Amino acid sequence: MDPQLRPALLLALVVLGALLLALAPTLPQVLGRRAPPLVRVGVGCAHAVEVDGVLRCDRAAPRHLAELCGDEAAQSSAAIRSGDALRSASVCAANPKTRGGDWGRMAAEDLQALELPTNVNEAAPEELASLPRIGPVLAARIVAARPFASVAELARVRGIGPKTLAKLRRRARTSW
Repeated sequence: MDPQLRPALLLALVVLGALLLALAPTLPQVLGRRAPPLVRVGVGCAHAVEVDGVLRCDRAAPRHLAELCGDEAAQSSAAIRSGDALRSASVCAANPKTRGGDWGRMAAEDLQALELPTNVNEAAPEELASLPRIGPVLAARIVAARPFASVAELARVRGIGPKTLAKLRRRARTSW
């Protein structure tokens, strides 16, 4: 290699490395893959909410839209549940009374890592599959067997026995 080109090549490699480091957090989306989970196992939150892509735990997590948007009179009755994910700008601007659009649930992996409750009467199959010992097949069976008056009624779903039911009790709910 020409000794005069060596510094230019070294500089190009340093710039390329810095560019890759800067883009690293966005590479999964660019490549069409899901970003790494919002949280890692071991993070403990009794009440966790994802606001604008950022996890808020316990006292920092809003429980009502009034806390997030600052409009006590119009939004005080809209509760934010543990495990909800929302975009504050659009949710506050729309002043909704119900969920939808930019108000949903966290990714199933995040709900699982935080061990947050799941309402088996409302959850999407992906969220149900985040429950212990529940995969896509059992999640579809749970959806087909809805509604459930109690967690114990999950035993009527083929494939859910006493051991699975015992594991589910910690995270499964039938109402909020």
